[in-house]
Amino acid sequence: MKPATRPRLLPAALCLLAFLAAVPAGAQEFQPYPQPKITPEQFARYADEVLQAFGYSTEILKDQKLIAFSDERSRTFYVFTTKDHPAHPAWITRQMVEEDGQVRVKQIGYFAGNEEAFSRLFREFQGRNKQLMEDVARRNQ
Repeated sequence: MKPATRPRLLPAALCLLAFLAAVPAGAQEFQPYPQPKITPEQFARYADEVLQAFGYSTEILKDQKLIAFSDERSRTFYVFTTKDHPAHPAWITRQMVEEDGQVRVKQIGYFAGNEEAFSRLFREFQGRNKQLMEDVARRNQ
């Protein structure tokens, strides 16, 4: 997976906060498969779909061995592992949603590689989501 454009170097948290003001619209399917365990072909197909739709937003997170894409309209981030990541091939999708007047982050993930490494990655992003929500709550006080 090669980025189509020069990578943006904005911190992910700032991007997510900016998406709070965006109006959701139809986008890439959030949950394309019923189970988190997928095939390498499914990984490649979905990664290509996301690259085609959101390549303009490519952010290479070299030190984390990840490539991120974002869709401002639906407030969604797609984070794919690179070949040198222990969980590869895998991805995490995160979406900012408002429910009952509260903002939260929905998260889903898929893996065709090492399940244990994927589980660690998934939990890491859950921690980031919690930190993001705490930051949002502090700013809204």
